[in-house]
Amino acid sequence: MNSDELFEKLPKLLFSGFRNQMLLGRVRAETVQLVLEPLLLNFYEIMLRLPTQLQTDFENILRIYPEIAQRFNVRIKPPFEESLLRFAKYRLDNAPAYTRKELDFPMVAEAQEMLESPYELSVQEGQGFFTTDKGNSVYLEFSYSEKDDLIVIGHQPRHLEIEIHFCGMQILTLNRERPEQSVPAVVFIEILQRCVHGVDVTIREPENANA
Repeated sequence: MNSDELFEKLPKLLFSGFRNQMLLGRVRAETVQLVLEPLLLNFYEIMLRLPTQLQTDFENILRIYPEIAQRFNVRIKPPFEESLLRFAKYRLDNAPAYTRKELDFPMVAEAQEMLESPYELSVQEGQGFFTTDKGNSVYLEFSYSEKDDLIVIGHQPRHLEIEIHFCGMQILTLNRERPEQSVPAVVFIEILQRCVHGVDVTIREPENANA
């Protein structure tokens, strides 16, 4: 099955009862692998061309069936925003008592209900697909290095230059030369403190990008 055939069949497949069964983990892994194999063979290329809802569905299905993704050397990390919230709570819970007042912000407490998910969450890493202000799809991932106390954020496609904004504040710029960058965790937490109702991620493409 080529990419065009896959695009034609995926919406009909995933917006049906079968899609719901996969999301509930009720379909045999062998069947799920047979259905998703064309996607997994060209994961990022195809995912970046799909509508947002389909991207979310595929990520969640593969989180429920991680062994299938692993067979194709695709590693699905927990959801980007949810893991960032868990990271913020982790830092708040482990901060020295005399600094907790400075770190305390309502967003972490309000978001706890959202953190209950059918798959394992992590404070160490996360991923997600987003749409830029110019309508292009981008993949973001982050990882936390406890040893260096750094948050590392990377993106695909790497040729695209993007500015990442969290809750209205620009955190970094990624491009072909610097497809990933690190941010000190303490700076990252200061930015997250600006978030009131959750992590609002906005991706912008600079006007002079690729000029």
